[in-house]
Amino acid sequence: MSEAMEPAQPGKNPPMEDMSETGSAKPSRSSAKLTDVAAAAGVSVATASKALNNRRGVSRRNRDAVLRAAQMVGYLEYENQHPQTLPSTVTLLTYGRMVGNDAFYGDIIDGIVAEAAVQGVTVEVSILDEALSKRGERSWKALPKAAVLMGIDEPQLLEAMRQNGIPGVLVNGIDPSMNFPSVAPDYYFGGWAATRHLLELGHTEILHVTHVYRISIAQREIGFRDALEGAGITFDPARHLLDLGSTDMISMNAGPEIAKHIAGMEKPPTALFCVSDVVAMSAIQAIRDMGLSVPGDISVIGFDGLPIGAHAMPSLTTVGIDRRELGIAAVKLLAERASFPNSPAKRISIGVDLLPRQSTAPVRQADSEIGGAGVGHGRC
Repeated sequence: MSEAMEPAQPGKNPPMEDMSETGSAKPSRSSAKLTDVAAAAGVSVATASKALNNRRGVSRRNRDAVLRAAQMVGYLEYENQHPQTLPSTVTLLTYGRMVGNDAFYGDIIDGIVAEAAVQGVTVEVSILDEALSKRGERSWKALPKAAVLMGIDEPQLLEAMRQNGIPGVLVNGIDPSMNFPSVAPDYYFGGWAATRHLLELGHTEILHVTHVYRISIAQREIGFRDALEGAGITFDPARHLLDLGSTDMISMNAGPEIAKHIAGMEKPPTALFCVSDVVAMSAIQAIRDMGLSVPGDISVIGFDGLPIGAHAMPSLTTVGIDRRELGIAAVKLLAERASFPNSPAKRISIGVDLLPRQSTAPVRQADSEIGGAGVGHGRC
């Protein structure tokens, strides 16, 4: 620029639409600096940096001003993109059973609403028809202006949003086509860590109780298999896997099927790794009904870290998830996507924690005669 721009002060910088009439020359793309953006927007350099990087602590008004200024002075990083922000209302798309599952999704929703408030937008909820989705039919009434897809990854809906240029993000889901960003717990490592915990306790006869109907569920199973293979145990579906057969069975209804399966096994398991905490608690009740004890006869570990697990009898060993952080991260990703719609889609994995409690214990010596070769003892 030919002359220094006056430092930004409230009320002294002209409105954005009048900048062209002040005589200030528009800097070239190569010469524009962050200080130019801050001065043009009437904010501090720190605020401009936060706005351009979609960080917290910037009001919607200031973020809009910074993005407009960045375009005007030629500072935007992405070619041929116009600065955009989230619309005043963001739609949360999900299924009814997930809204009703307050134990898991309640914290995610809290995080979504909290971060939306930071971004200066409101959240409205739209319940999709899951039955229509399963039949491959349209499950939504109207497309949103921007959306958080919670626990769903319908290809038909994602394609419609892509074709209409609608910014969206998946929370607790994955877009296989990589058109939309997503945030989810690290399900692979969670499955690996849960299985490794049982292996370190000396268990080799481990049954994974699951029903793979989404990628997030499959990732837990892959982690389970890799942990077994790492311990020198060849994965055998007949020995290591129980498919519950339906999403309806990923509930307290799973117990009878688990008991039936265990009773029919030639060599019963000494430990169960369950796809969720609810299934794990159902399994504990089923094991007791069989006249066996947990963890004396069979150790049980769940997944999700639901609060109720800490108060179960015995308290449930599980894999904990920071669900509120999932919601916060999802809205941040959505804001970034709205600002830079042609940037590469990001996949963020939120770390999980192994929470050892009373439902897992070392395998009894009589049950470990086949050995645990290659299985060490230490922290995951």
